[in-house]
Amino acid sequence: MDRLPEEVILHILGFLKVPDIVHLQAVSSRYLALGRDNALWKTECFVDSRAESLRRRNMLLGMQDVRIAELRNAVTALPGPDLTAWDVSQLRGSPQPRASNDPAAEARIQRARAFANWEPGYPDERLDYYDEYVHRHAPVKVAWLDLPKAQASDKEEYREATGCATLDGEDGNVNHLVAPLDDGSICIWDVSNRSTSMAGGRGRLTAQSRPGLLTGTPPDDTEKSHIMMTETGAVESLHEVDINTLQLVSTKTYPWPITALSEAKQTTPLTIGTNWTVHLHDPRDSALTSPPPTTNPELLNPSTTSSHATLAQPGPLSILHDPSPNPSIWLAGRFTSLLHYDRRAFPRLLNTLHSGARIASLSSLPYPLIPQSLDLVRNPETGLSALAVARSSPGTTILAAAEYKGKGSLELYGLPRVQPYQNRQTASASKLLAVAPHGGRIVFSDGDGNLKWVERDGFSHVRTFNINEALPNGSGGGGQEVSGEDASADGIWSSTAGGMPGQGDIVQKITPMHPVFASSTGTGAASGLGERQRQDVNQSNLLLWTGDGRLGVLGFGPGNPLGEDQWREEVGVAAESTEQRAKGDAERQYGMAMRRALERNADEVRFVRGLGMLM
Repeated sequence: MDRLPEEVILHILGFLKVPDIVHLQAVSSRYLALGRDNALWKTECFVDSRAESLRRRNMLLGMQDVRIAELRNAVTALPGPDLTAWDVSQLRGSPQPRASNDPAAEARIQRARAFANWEPGYPDERLDYYDEYVHRHAPVKVAWLDLPKAQASDKEEYREATGCATLDGEDGNVNHLVAPLDDGSICIWDVSNRSTSMAGGRGRLTAQSRPGLLTGTPPDDTEKSHIMMTETGAVESLHEVDINTLQLVSTKTYPWPITALSEAKQTTPLTIGTNWTVHLHDPRDSALTSPPPTTNPELLNPSTTSSHATLAQPGPLSILHDPSPNPSIWLAGRFTSLLHYDRRAFPRLLNTLHSGARIASLSSLPYPLIPQSLDLVRNPETGLSALAVARSSPGTTILAAAEYKGKGSLELYGLPRVQPYQNRQTASASKLLAVAPHGGRIVFSDGDGNLKWVERDGFSHVRTFNINEALPNGSGGGGQEVSGEDASADGIWSSTAGGMPGQGDIVQKITPMHPVFASSTGTGAASGLGERQRQDVNQSNLLLWTGDGRLGVLGFGPGNPLGEDQWREEVGVAAESTEQRAKGDAERQYGMAMRRALERNADEVRFVRGLGMLM
């Protein structure tokens, strides 16, 4: 085998099952490199994708007897106005237009078209399809960060995070997580990735400021700080804090409560959205020079020179910086349009995009949006060359998580030519809260506690995970690693949202630890075996901030997303002994059994109440 060329070995690997390919990687460094071949895992991802299953289904439907096709049509809903001619032909049992009279050649052509149509990567993007396969099929694990315990409390109560932000390294990857707490303090955690030479941050709490730093209250007055940090619409001041010393640098007060902040990276200024205004923050200006808006604000005239823009409707929730081709600002919120500002001529309003939905989160993908008209499967007349030209064209896609008429709406807007796509049918039964690009997929969260991954078309489902299946027993997280397989039964005493929408925790913010950049090296993909030796596989994790103030790292596979270390260096606690772990496991098992009993009793009470037998 060692004398065989790599092409022959890769051909042999194509006949093996996925577990066998994974085991082969442990044989030697050569088989490790061959077992991580990108083309091999790209094919495996496609074979297990929804696109390939639909292709096989359509092929089987085309082989059905005419009488069976007629019976299928009798129970099939009438085609809607958004269906293509190919969809209608499938519903009616008509054969799909064929590219060849040879069945074998026809199957190869259709598979090639489906493969090209599914491919998530772009010509100048280097995706790691081994990681893609892991993210699509491996078990989901969530490790919760340690939150400080509430002072002067006899109970196991922990502080709540009221937001979160990241500090990126020189490579663009996230190294530290920064979060304000409900007691007015700021904490910093080390979430850097592990490698062969470094163990990684493991989510260690590295620094914490004094309580009341952000609220201006005494350190012992945590109750007042809690009210100020958690009450909606109570924050009207922007505080700048030195990360090295955790001391206040400056404070600036705005005329209305602050509802949205943009990212602040390198030379890009911070954009601040209040309930009625939008400001560009200049750290050199410590005074508020613009007067507060009137009680009936209107959009500013583009020719007016002012330091802020006034909104016609209140409630901005998300601000996105678009760096190319011209630096601009996108603003969205409780109003039903996206506002587009020219950053160089602020507050000039370039244009607006009507959505009709209320948008909670904006994100961007530095690649063009492929229109539905270029779908090679639904449009047989579309050629591969047209799709290739669209993929290689420059562009950006804005991702929006929204709510439309009580349901979730995942919206994609292609730039510079506005090409909107709105998934308001299959995204979610509840409002969407956050969205982000994640490798070759898009991930978003909804009001039922679900995290959903879809393909970059915004429609094709990949997988779903409910955050309540990975909640720790305690409220503080405590660095616990919980798997999605540990979900308990549903009930009024349960935090699981699987059976009762609206119950349990939700994910308010999603931050990829490996952001997607337009360059070929910015996606976290490895360029070869040398890169694999420096950085471990499956480091494209997600940072989560939940509605209950928890902070967690979501990863894939059997290991802990924060690392294999089972002890806490920051507090000097050694690893638990076997007896202690057994005792802790027994306590958790007893707690879960008691909770299930209470849940069953609550379900019986709810059932009887539904019959009208209990007042």
